[in-house]
Amino acid sequence: MKKVIIIGGGFAGLSAAARLAKSRLELEVLLFDKRGHFDFLPLLPDAVGRQINLEFLKYNINDLSRKLKFKFINEEVAALYLGAKQAATAASTYTYDYLVVASGSQTNFFGSPDTERRAYALNNADDVKKIQEALAGDRFENFIICGGGYTGVEAATNLWLYFKKKGLAKKIIIVERSPGILGPLPEWMKLYTQDNLKGMGIDILANSSVEAINGDSVVVSGGRAFVKAMVIWVPGVRTADFIQKMPAEKNPQGRIIVNEYLGFKPDCFSAGDTAYFGAKNNYLRMAVQFSIAEGDHAGLNIIRSIKNLPLKKFKPLDLGYIIPMANNRSCGAVFGFKVKGLLATLLHFIMCIYRSMGLRNKMGLMAGLIKGLSQGKQGGVVC
Repeated sequence: MKKVIIIGGGFAGLSAAARLAKSRLELEVLLFDKRGHFDFLPLLPDAVGRQINLEFLKYNINDLSRKLKFKFINEEVAALYLGAKQAATAASTYTYDYLVVASGSQTNFFGSPDTERRAYALNNADDVKKIQEALAGDRFENFIICGGGYTGVEAATNLWLYFKKKGLAKKIIIVERSPGILGPLPEWMKLYTQDNLKGMGIDILANSSVEAINGDSVVVSGGRAFVKAMVIWVPGVRTADFIQKMPAEKNPQGRIIVNEYLGFKPDCFSAGDTAYFGAKNNYLRMAVQFSIAEGDHAGLNIIRSIKNLPLKKFKPLDLGYIIPMANNRSCGAVFGFKVKGLLATLLHFIMCIYRSMGLRNKMGLMAGLIKGLSQGKQGGVVC
């Protein structure tokens, strides 16, 4: 019986497990994750602004293990020994015939333990709970979002919606190290988003960074100081420490450079945020749709390898992307077409409900999002 180890219980890892479960092969599949539940990451900011119940964003991995026929090991992988085909945790060492590295990404604190201790991350449902508790205490007046990418924009607009519903006047500032927000996205999308943020009263400090967090005081480059300030830290991500140390070719974020089959060593595959896959003279961005597709494809190639069939090349289908904003004036590109406003928000939510796990979660999200749509319909500018 072949043994397959999957590291990571997110979109990519669970997609690989689902594909293997459909194979009807006699396999021993071990899935490792330090968390006991799968978190639906795309809607974490909405749990702040639209106040979606966090329970609808979580799914118990043990329940999934019975459905997808894998053994769940609730431990963190500390090291991989590719030559010996072993994965080590703090408790034990496990051997494998095939490996799928799909451990996702984590907030990059750029080697600053002080920042990691003082700032609020937005990685999982537990992080959102901490943010909700801090907001409930109402001791902050300034809210500094460090990072002007997708997550930074979502976090800022959902804070705006939270305060709008509470009738509170707070200052929200996005601090971005680059010359502008949303990095390599099209110029029209950046301008649309900037105008919308301006209409919501959200400031953008470009070419800037958070230099110090001293209790409730925050210093931004240029000596600008903010008191009674809360920092939500979303400037970028990195892969787990064991990947950083692993002897494989990686990009600066630590993502594993994979070949056209999603492999990086014999019988080793990577999927999701941990995989750096080249397509059409570019590399795939981190996105749920690619994580699911890559996990499925890694599982398929493991099955084909066991059956002594040629591996299949991964050919991604890019459905597009949405920048969701909590006043429902979202924007994006779907199948190459520009979408703006409420339609973009609806498309985002429809896809989120479709990709969530379990009927209870789907129904809960649907009810919460319908309520949230009505709450966010006022404010901002029409572009």
